[in-house]
Amino acid sequence: MSMLQIHAEALDSEIAAYHEFLLRYKPNANVVYGIIEGKEDPMFYRGLIEHKLPEGWEVELIPAGRKDNVLKVLAIFNWERFSRKRICFFVDRDLSDFLQESSMAPVNLYITDNYSIENNVANYDVLKRLLEEILNINNLNSQEEDAIKQRFLSALVFFQEAMLLIMVQVILWKRNGMRPCLDSILPKDFFIFSDGKISLKDKFATGLSRLQHAAKCVNLPASDQIELSKVEKEFRQKGNAGRFIRGKYLLWFMVEFAQEIHRSLPLFFAKFSTPPKVRITIGTGNAMPILAPRVRCPTSLRIFLENTYDQYIYEKIHS
Repeated sequence: MSMLQIHAEALDSEIAAYHEFLLRYKPNANVVYGIIEGKEDPMFYRGLIEHKLPEGWEVELIPAGRKDNVLKVLAIFNWERFSRKRICFFVDRDLSDFLQESSMAPVNLYITDNYSIENNVANYDVLKRLLEEILNINNLNSQEEDAIKQRFLSALVFFQEAMLLIMVQVILWKRNGMRPCLDSILPKDFFIFSDGKISLKDKFATGLSRLQHAAKCVNLPASDQIELSKVEKEFRQKGNAGRFIRGKYLLWFMVEFAQEIHRSLPLFFAKFSTPPKVRITIGTGNAMPILAPRVRCPTSLRIFLENTYDQYIYEKIHS
């Protein structure tokens, strides 16, 4: 395809990501392609995909900006011209399980198991590596590690339960056609960390107080208790509540909890007179590039890659 043809085809689409794909696409190169949501998503997906690719192959990841754009790009592809196993699409599940959105997905569309890719960061394995490799907390014995693990698991459940009602409200807002800006709801408003523990600020000790604050943050009305209770039951029936807590909220929790453990080490263990010097300063602004490489590949993603990129590469090599 000539450059003029590429630009002509791109102009037929208003989707910038599709335009970008056409400019990058190399029919005969050892490259597979992915259309993703945000600019931070490659931090999570690239390493996991490259780990599966044979030597001499690479992946091109193109951000579309948001989930709707990824799906729009998917819809306009001519699959008689392109291979579904070579060009894949990656989106977050969000709250689609509660919003009657279609659960049918083509073979080349990956949907996260949980609310978003960030949810995969919120586990003890990632925390352990963060403490050791970034916050320089080393040489803990098994009892000390177990003590931190139990603190983490208890704090994580506490955080998820405290945020659950807000996510239930978000479901109701979306069901009623409203579009709350979730970036305006900040977990730091509700929680404090001290002495290695998480707690709620006094004024947000009740679910109602947190709900009213969240509603004020997004300038939307709070739902009544009957509606909230009904959807909360649905929420809990889906299993682990952490699945549908917004991933960015969990990412904030991970960073804050790790920093609190670092600050509080001398309170827990006598062998630490002061907290160790950190190797890298971490905050919510740089958390994803630091934490994403420390996340294990979800089983669902591994199987998806085996059924798409792996098969395409095998067929191309043996054709």
